Amino acid sequence: MSDCVKYNRDFFSHVSRGIIAPLWAAKESSPYLRHLKKLVDAPYRDLKAVLAEQDSRLTRLIAHAYDNTKYYKEMMDEAGVRPQDVTTVADLSKLPVLTKDAIRNQGDNMISGIHDRSKLRNKTTSGSTGVSLSLYIDEDSQQWKRACAVRHDMWCGWRQGEAIGAIWGNPTYKDNWRLWLRNALLGRMVYLDTLKMDHAAMLEFHEALLKKRPTQLFGHAHSLYLFAKFVKQNGLQCYQPKGIISTAMVLHDFERSLVEEAFKAKVFNRYGCEEVSLIASECEAHEGLHINMDTIILECVDPNGIPVAPGEVGAVVVTDLSNYGMPIIRYKVGDAARIRSEPCSCGRSYPLIESLEGRIADYVRTPDGEYISGISLTENFAMQAKGVKQLQIIQEAIDFIVLRVVKGSDWTSDSVDNLNRLVNQRFGEQMRHEIEYVDSIQSESSGKYRFCISKLEDQPF
Repeated sequence: MSDCVKYNRDFFSHVSRGIIAPLWAAKESSPYLRHLKKLVDAPYRDLKAVLAEQDSRLTRLIAHAYDNTKYYKEMMDEAGVRPQDVTTVADLSKLPVLTKDAIRNQGDNMISGIHDRSKLRNKTTSGSTGVSLSLYIDEDSQQWKRACAVRHDMWCGWRQGEAIGAIWGNPTYKDNWRLWLRNALLGRMVYLDTLKMDHAAMLEFHEALLKKRPTQLFGHAHSLYLFAKFVKQNGLQCYQPKGIISTAMVLHDFERSLVEEAFKAKVFNRYGCEEVSLIASECEAHEGLHINMDTIILECVDPNGIPVAPGEVGAVVVTDLSNYGMPIIRYKVGDAARIRSEPCSCGRSYPLIESLEGRIADYVRTPDGEYISGISLTENFAMQAKGVKQLQIIQEAIDFIVLRVVKGSDWTSDSVDNLNRLVNQRFGEQMRHEIEYVDSIQSESSGKYRFCISKLEDQPF
């Protein structure tokens, strides 16, 4: 193998960062660049000051939620809690945790009465648990989240305007010239679609990386691993980004090791969810994931909703401090984590997630030899399978899968036809399948179940 082709901080990246990004933000009336200036150095503040600010923001959020949403007023009245009883992070345990089922059942009652719903952004998440979820986010919250994401991208050495190699699912810009132009000038992402990770697609992506030489490589943890293994097994020329961001599922040590070996760059682990966006990110010290305290409060709790001590494993519960359009307070994400008691050596004061459980999604391998990401499949099954309350895909053989289905209240005979169509569409006509109806799908020890399970032995590409 010849020497690595290194990332390229080309001249256009300076144009994109210094001219196009500000002009585009002005066109969109977006304040995210102003937010970014405030956020860059925010993690170096004194922790006591950060916690005091969180308490102040929480107090305002709780008062707003009580005064302006039916759900939180009724929930707090039933719990015997007044807004003035929740003025610190420690007081949050007085409130019950918010479940996914509660959002599905009470979603409309959670929307702020003083916000115009037509101006809120609707997000329908596929959900790594296989059940879609719909919620709303106000525009100001969206811009704070956007700024936070850019800040944490910068931790891996990337700078705004520089190209990104993205191993991700369903890139939509190809079918929309406006989105294509935005990506060409601002996003600058080169995609490998995780719905089609066959030999030809990965080879084409590798060639694009050598040509574009993006600063950052970004993708699902296991997708990065599969691509790294493909590069090594096929003796392809090494491409070396400045940094690699891994997200969307658990990053195993063996995966990190192979990815770093293949691309001669450090992996920066990241944790988030569609409901509240970025939750925590790894810094250059690689001692854990810094909690994004600028937009969320994170708790690790026991089965009764009581916070566990640092170093103990608990269920992840998050409160979104920025979303007033549809307040998300004490939301149970579905993962388990352990908070580190010691600060990071990097000098940032924001606490660390020491370890994270869950988010494991296997790949399905088709008879044609394609690997299809379990994370991507959630978007194509959980969100398109009408009448299905919950779904799990199990690959028993190279040409046989089982769909475990919990019927929803809107299940009809058309639901079966729709599932059959999705299987043929995503896996090809050679893939046999059967539908197994179950009352429920049991969680694993981590507290959540895997949407997609492959029983095939791992095979080289």
